[in-house]
Amino acid sequence: MSLKLVTILKLAVFCSLMASLHGMDSQDSPPASKKYKFLYFVSMVGGSHFSSLTMSGKELVKQGHKVVSLVSSSNTRKLRTAYADLFSVVVFNSSYTPEKRDSVMENVGRVVATGALRGFWSQLGHGITDGSLTGDLNIGNMWLQECDDLLGDNATMQRLREERFDMMVADDHVPCPPLLAQALNIPFVFHSIVNPVPSKHGIWAGVLVDPSYIPERVLGFTDTMTFIQRVQNVLAHIYYRYWWHFVFEFRRFDQLKMKYNIRPEINTYDSYKQALLYMFQGSPALDFPRPLHPNTKYILYTAGSTPRTTIEDDVAKFLDTAPSGVVLFSLGTFTGALELEIAQVIADGFAQLPHRVLWLSSSAALPAGVKLADNTMVVRWLPLPQVMEHPSIKVYVSHGGGLTMCEAIWAGLPMVGLPIFEDQLDNFDRLESRGAGMALDITTLTPEIFSRTIHEVSNNPRYRDNARRLSMIMRDMQVMSPPIKTAAHWILHVTKFGGDHLRPAVMELNYVQRNLLDVYLFIFAVLALVPAVLLALCYCCCKRMCGKPGKLKEA
Repeated sequence: MSLKLVTILKLAVFCSLMASLHGMDSQDSPPASKKYKFLYFVSMVGGSHFSSLTMSGKELVKQGHKVVSLVSSSNTRKLRTAYADLFSVVVFNSSYTPEKRDSVMENVGRVVATGALRGFWSQLGHGITDGSLTGDLNIGNMWLQECDDLLGDNATMQRLREERFDMMVADDHVPCPPLLAQALNIPFVFHSIVNPVPSKHGIWAGVLVDPSYIPERVLGFTDTMTFIQRVQNVLAHIYYRYWWHFVFEFRRFDQLKMKYNIRPEINTYDSYKQALLYMFQGSPALDFPRPLHPNTKYILYTAGSTPRTTIEDDVAKFLDTAPSGVVLFSLGTFTGALELEIAQVIADGFAQLPHRVLWLSSSAALPAGVKLADNTMVVRWLPLPQVMEHPSIKVYVSHGGGLTMCEAIWAGLPMVGLPIFEDQLDNFDRLESRGAGMALDITTLTPEIFSRTIHEVSNNPRYRDNARRLSMIMRDMQVMSPPIKTAAHWILHVTKFGGDHLRPAVMELNYVQRNLLDVYLFIFAVLALVPAVLLALCYCCCKRMCGKPGKLKEA
């Protein structure tokens, strides 16, 4: 046989072997060109939750996949038509009108803006779903009713079933998404715009719960706690495990599961644990270090990734001609909900500053009757990322919303905080621990305290230096892990392969097993049994030793 023929035969065998291996691989994994259908459901919450979550949807569309956005007829026209050029939009019929929804949100804003739910003690037994907001103005009632409306909208549910979605992506803030996923018989992924909460996500996502260094929500603790703080942290964790049931009233959603025969054998609370993946939005530049399981992913905030927008001429002139710099102020959607007294305290504090003040009031006008100083300019809209990077901006005064806070960190701005609710307090606890800002209590605020704090943060170089260091850390991390692409990648990953290989076994353990209470009890029993046995042996030996002389004497 010639050398040429041998070479040809070897090449043929090699090609045949490679083809068979490729065939085996293609059976085990989906083709890279396969396109998937995704259902995005976050409209019940809206706001920053919607804008943050849908960024990954836009990336999936760019990669050729189909995204359907499910919205309520009570949502604003702007939200119902958002990204209509990219997403298919399905609108379900709600018994709430847009005006009625606005009334609910305005009332929630008014309660929150007073600082009534500012800390742990303020929230004992209360939350945004109860308290002074009753009946139709209760946001919990609205979430429940809209979930009922959706599941009972036969036309919408039929249309969603006909789409045969591969995955649902939803916000974890409302208990309805797990019910919808079970009704459609599709897997789902959860996205949270807040840091992992031990008492909540420890159960739902298997996040490590270690009260020795992982603080519970709104306590004001860092990852370095005193003995008394650790005691408080443990007690708060135990309390909050039951608080979630009280606030979200899962039993009422369980009734919906029974009503529509949606997997009634699994309650709503445990249905959360069926999420294949949990994505938390945050940044190690700001958050306390903590371990996460493979089924939980940190998705960096999208700071620095928004399209550049031109600053309007009047605002640009206000910034460019400020001799002593500018203080940028925004309370997000809560500005319009401020009481006149609090708004006037803030305005009077600004009046005492040598700086100009740029006040963003995006949701509504300021309370009627508030008197502003000549150094203050109020605007209804700003391209915040561009304004933050303007050299005249000295400090950012904020309520502590995660998205704008990280935009400020990206720009290297020190901050003064007026946190009034939920994760805002935790965000500023972390920022203060990094030395890049200071937080104030809006319920005890005075113009003097406010102006003095702004002056300290804007003029003390250590705050700006620390903020710039955080900015460099955040920018470096986004190079390694672009947030939007990372989120889209992990959503696609669990869509292709499922989530069993990421899911930790701890999620199948009950409270006793997870905390090794049975093991500790067994060890305690053994340790208690050993000295008991030794004492019994000593007693028997002593009894025998003491009994022998008596017997000899009788003999």
